[in-house]
Amino acid sequence: MTNFLNSELAASKASRKQRQQSAGLPDTAATARALATLRRSLDKQVKKEDKEERLRSKAINDTMPEFIAAMDDEVLAPFFFGLERLATAANRRRIATHPLRPDIVDEWHEEADAEEARAAEEELRAAAKAAERDAKAAKAMPQDDEPKGETEA
Repeated sequence: MTNFLNSELAASKASRKQRQQSAGLPDTAATARALATLRRSLDKQVKKEDKEERLRSKAINDTMPEFIAAMDDEVLAPFFFGLERLATAANRRRIATHPLRPDIVDEWHEEADAEEARAAEEELRAAAKAAERDAKAAKAMPQDDEPKGETEA
């Protein structure tokens, strides 16, 4: 023992190690009941939130036909355009068959698709230029063959 430790308070290495390890919760009937109650409560909350989401979606779906029918012509085309841009390809085709959908939406999609293609092409060109610039910069930098700190004598 060192002079810094009180030999009466010092413990063996095994007992110190045992104290450092955290003891788990005892598996008692009360613990099991508490966990079961918590699990039931969480399940109820999840089911309640799922039901609310289903009812919300149903309310929107039930109201949407009247909403679309009540729209002004100048609002109808941007509505369908925005809706179709967010939809998957399959849903986009389904939405395009709606009887109130204006024909100008098809032209808007063609223009938007062409614009996206141009933007993607420009992005590829910019990335290629950046890679070329980086390659030139790396080529211009002198490379050390010897690791620093080692010299020949």
